[in-house]
Amino acid sequence: MTAGILGALFVKGAFLAALGSAFFYYRGSRNHHAIVPLARMSFHAAVIGLMSAAAILLYLILTNQFQYAYVWNYSSTDLPLPLLISTFYAGQEGSFTLWALYTALIGVFLMQYSMKREYEPEVMSVYSLILSFLLLMLIVKNPFEFIWDRFPDDLIRTGPIPAGVGLYVLLDDARSVWAQYPAEGKGLNPLLQNYWMVIHPQILFVGFSAMAVPYANAVAGLMRRDYTSWIRVATPWLVFGAMILGLGIILGGYWAYETLGWGGFWGWDPVENSSLVPWLLCVATIHTTLVQRKNGAYLRTNFALSILTFLAVLYSTFLTRSGVLGETSVHSFVDPGMWVYWLLLGCIVLFTAIGFGYLWVRSREMPLQPVQHSIFSREFALFLGAFALFFMAIFVTIGTSSPIITTIAKGKASAVEMSYYVKTNLPLGVIVAFLSGLGQLLWWKHSSGGSVLRSMMPSLGVAAAGTALLAVFATEEPAILLLAFCAVFSLVANAQVGYGIYAGNPKFIGGSVAHIGIALLFLGFISSERYDEQKTLTLEKGIPVQALGYEMTYKGYVPVDRDRYGFLVEMKKNGKIHTVAPTMYYSDFTKGLMRHPDLKNLLTRDVYVAPLSLEEPTSGRREQALELMKGEEGTAGDLKIRFRDFGDVDRTAMIEGREFSISAKLRVLESKSVKPKDVTVTILGSQSGMKPVPATLTTTDGKSYELILDRIMPDREDPSRSKVALKVVLPEDPSVPARGETLVVEASIKPMINLVWMGTVTLVVGFLLTIVRRIQEARQIGPSTES
Repeated sequence: MTAGILGALFVKGAFLAALGSAFFYYRGSRNHHAIVPLARMSFHAAVIGLMSAAAILLYLILTNQFQYAYVWNYSSTDLPLPLLISTFYAGQEGSFTLWALYTALIGVFLMQYSMKREYEPEVMSVYSLILSFLLLMLIVKNPFEFIWDRFPDDLIRTGPIPAGVGLYVLLDDARSVWAQYPAEGKGLNPLLQNYWMVIHPQILFVGFSAMAVPYANAVAGLMRRDYTSWIRVATPWLVFGAMILGLGIILGGYWAYETLGWGGFWGWDPVENSSLVPWLLCVATIHTTLVQRKNGAYLRTNFALSILTFLAVLYSTFLTRSGVLGETSVHSFVDPGMWVYWLLLGCIVLFTAIGFGYLWVRSREMPLQPVQHSIFSREFALFLGAFALFFMAIFVTIGTSSPIITTIAKGKASAVEMSYYVKTNLPLGVIVAFLSGLGQLLWWKHSSGGSVLRSMMPSLGVAAAGTALLAVFATEEPAILLLAFCAVFSLVANAQVGYGIYAGNPKFIGGSVAHIGIALLFLGFISSERYDEQKTLTLEKGIPVQALGYEMTYKGYVPVDRDRYGFLVEMKKNGKIHTVAPTMYYSDFTKGLMRHPDLKNLLTRDVYVAPLSLEEPTSGRREQALELMKGEEGTAGDLKIRFRDFGDVDRTAMIEGREFSISAKLRVLESKSVKPKDVTVTILGSQSGMKPVPATLTTTDGKSYELILDRIMPDREDPSRSKVALKVVLPEDPSVPARGETLVVEASIKPMINLVWMGTVTLVVGFLLTIVRRIQEARQIGPSTES
C-alpha cells in the first residue's frame, strides 16, 4: 500500500468518524448522555485521521513525490524549505486540507470549553457536522490522486517499456500496463514565492475555522431553548474570529502591497471582499451582543447574525472554488469540477436550513424585549454601528456577487467598478468612525445631552483643527474631510475614555484600544490612498533625476536570488541616502517577465519603486514619455497626442492563456496639419509575456515617429481618471547623444501608511484584551444559568 492510498484512507476514515461524532453528539443532546463518550472518541478519531492524512501529504511534498498530481502541480525541487512547505496549501485540495485541519484542532479546544459550560453535546453535534463536510470535500477533491489517473491519455502506456524512459511505475504487470511520471514538478507560482505565503493563508484559514464556532453556539442555543446564556459562551469565539480573520485580511493586503507592484493594498477583488464580509458581520454581531447582555434586546438579531457570519464564509468559499468568478477574479480556482460546485452549493443550503430553520421554529417562543433605551444611549450607538456594518457587508456582497448576477441577467459575467464600493461604503464608513467614538462617551440606557456635549468637546476640537489643516494643505473633497474628521474624533474620544478606564478598571479597556486601532486604520487609508504621489521615471544609469522630493539615480543591477536581479535605485534627500532594489526576472512558470517592487519604509511615508522595463543603450533617437488621462492631451516633438479611450479586451482569452490585446485609442495632430489622425497603440499578451506593438506615424514633412503603449493605469474608483503611459520615439537627430542603460520605474510616495500597520497591531491588542475578559466571564456559565 502506497503512502498516497493510505492518506486517502485516513481521509475517508476521518469523514466517517466526524459524521459518527455528529450523530452521537446529537443523540447525546436528546438526553442519551451515555453515548457522549462515544461521540468524543469519534471526534478524536476524526482529528487523528485528518492529522495523519495531512502528515502524509506533507511527507509526499517534502520528498518530491511527483507521481502525485497535487505534488507535481505545485512544488518543485528548487524551492527553499519554507516555500516547499507552503505548497501544502497552494492549491484547492491542500487548502481544503488546511481548513479542515484547523477546524479539527479548534474543535479539540472547543470540546473542552463547551464541556465545562454544559454545552458540549449540542455545540459539538453541529461542529462535527461542519468538519464532516470539509472532509467530504477532500474525498471529492483528493490530494492523493496519482498523476496518471488525472492524465491517463498522456501517461498510461501498454507494451514494452522503451529504453531511455525516466521514472515509471508498473500498473498491471500481466498486461504490460505502465505509466510514466515526471522527475520534476511544475513549481509554485512566482507571485506566491514570498514569505507571506508561509504566514498569511494559515492565519486566514484559522479565521475561517473560528467562524464556525459562533454558528455552532447559536444553533446549540436554539436546540436547548437557551436564548440568553449562549451569548456569553459564544462571545470569546466571536472576538477571536474577528481578531484572526481581520489580521489575515490586513496581512493579505500588505502582501499585495509589497509584492504586486501596483502600489495599493486593497483592490476590491471579489475574493478579497469575500473575506471581508464575514469579518464585518462578525464585528456587527459583537456589538449587538453587548446590547443583549445589558438589557436582553436583539435576541433574534444575534442568532441571525451569528448564523450569517458562518454562511458568509461558506459563500466566499463557493465564490472562490466553484469557478463562478473564473473571468473576474485573480484569486479564484478555475475548473474545479461539477462535484465541487454542487457540493459547496449543497453545503450552503444545508447549513442555511439548519440555522434559520431552528431560528424560525424557536422565534415564536422567544420573549419580545421592548426597547428601553433612548437615542442618547450607548445601546442605540451600538445598534446604529452594527446596522452600518451590516449594510456594508450587504453592499460588498452585492458587488462581489456581480459576476453571478450579470451572468443570470446578461449571460456574461462582469465585475463592478471599484467606484461602486467607494460610493456605497464611504458614507457608512463615516457613520462607523463617528459612532466608534461617540458610543464610548455615552452611558447605558440614557445620557443627558449636556454631559455628552461637554465630554465631546475635546475630541470635536482636535478633530476640527486636524480637518481644517487637511482642507488647507491637502484636499477639499467633502467626503474625505468628513471621514477624516470622524476618524480623528474617534481616536481622541477613545484615547480619552481609555485613559479613564485604565486608571479605574483596566480589564475593561479592550474596546477602547480596538476602536483606536480602527481610527488609525481609517486615517492610514485616507493618507496613503488619497494623498499618494506617483510618477513614471526614466532613469539613465548614473544620471540623477529629481522626482517626488528625492534625487534618484539608477546604479545598475546585481543578482539577488537564483536567476533574479535587483535593480539598484539610490534615493538622496537632505544628505541621507537610501537604496531600494526592485527585481525583474524571466519566469519559466509564466513564460514571461516578472516584476516585484521594493520600498523604503520611513516614519512618515513609504517610498515605493516598481520596475517597469530595462532599456538597452541607444543612440540617435530620443524617447519621450507621456501619461495621459482620458481626454487629456500631451505634446511630443511636433505631435499633439490626445488619449481618447481604451480598446476592448477579450478577458476570456486572457484567463484561458490565449493571445489577447490591450489597446488605447489616440488622436494625433501634427503641427503642420489641420487634420488629426486616429491611431491605435497595442500591447499583445500571451503565455510568453507582454509585448508592445509600436505604431509608426510619418508626418507630412517625412519625419518618422513611433508610438508605443507602455502600460495602462485604470482607476477603478473613477474610470474617467484612468491613464495610459506612452512612449514616443522621436525622429532621428544627429545631435542627440547616445543614451546608456536605462531603467524605467514607477515611483510613488505613500504618506503615513504606517498608520495602517499601527492600527492593525492596536486592533489585535484590543481584541486580545477583550478575549481575556470574555473568557473570564464565560467561566461563570454552567448548569445553574441554563434557561
